[in-house]
Amino acid sequence: MLSSLLTAFQGPGAGFMYALTAVMAFGLAVLLERTWLLLLRWSVDEDAVLETLSSDPEASLGPLGNHPTGRIVRAGLDAPGDAVWDAMGAAAARVQVDVSQRVPYLATVGNIATMLGLLGTVYGLIVAFQGLGDASAVERATRLSDGIATAMATTAYGLLVGIPALAAHAFLDGRVQQLLAFSEAAASAVAVHRVRSGADD
Repeated sequence: MLSSLLTAFQGPGAGFMYALTAVMAFGLAVLLERTWLLLLRWSVDEDAVLETLSSDPEASLGPLGNHPTGRIVRAGLDAPGDAVWDAMGAAAARVQVDVSQRVPYLATVGNIATMLGLLGTVYGLIVAFQGLGDASAVERATRLSDGIATAMATTAYGLLVGIPALAAHAFLDGRVQQLLAFSEAAASAVAVHRVRSGADD
């Protein structure tokens, strides 16, 4: 199969194959960047942080570091008592944008790759059927085989690019939702702590 795909880069459907390669490169760049942020740079022990937040929110700022939730916690701690939720809500809106940024591109990559593969299939069939016109038997056989090979190769390549992109989107979107849920729980812990501190005062 690999040899058939490589051969397709020199056949009638070469344009589709190169377009699919460009789409795949873009999707891979997004996947690597988002994976590094969502799974590595923004990785914390969420249970430990939430436990610390409930008792001493200031101490949780160290473990959070550059984690997006840290911005929400800081906003809640710095805000006056009657504006805690408003301050954290404003910070959370920005955090949601930063956390989910570019993840939808992976779904777009999956859809575009599938559609490009389908377009290459149609083009390959057109090439194959054109070979059935007024031509010698040898030319008809050549055009027919080239057209069918193009149709199959572009379809396969489109699916090979599209399916992993959609799977990566589903995985990273789940991680985004987990991060946002953690941020919401952290905001609630800060608000409860502020209320308790105000009551003690």
